[in-house]
Amino acid sequence: MRTLNQLKPGETSKIRAWVCFDGMLGRLMGLGLGIGKEVKVLRKGWIRPIHIQVGMTEVFIRKKDAQNIWIDE
Repeated sequence: MRTLNQLKPGETSKIRAWVCFDGMLGRLMGLGLGIGKEVKVLRKGWIRPIHIQVGMTEVFIRKKDAQNIWIDE
């Protein structure tokens, strides 16, 4: 499996699992990043967070948090 931070801008995939620490699960669920949800990467920079879309919601997520979200191949 790949992680969310490995997607390129314009690519879409479904979330399959998370590895969560320090209350991160509640934050991810609050952003709509549930298992089975489709996520699309809109923008990605070298230093900046990753800009993603989940359903009709657009959010920015830190790269270190995106490394803990497993997606489909």
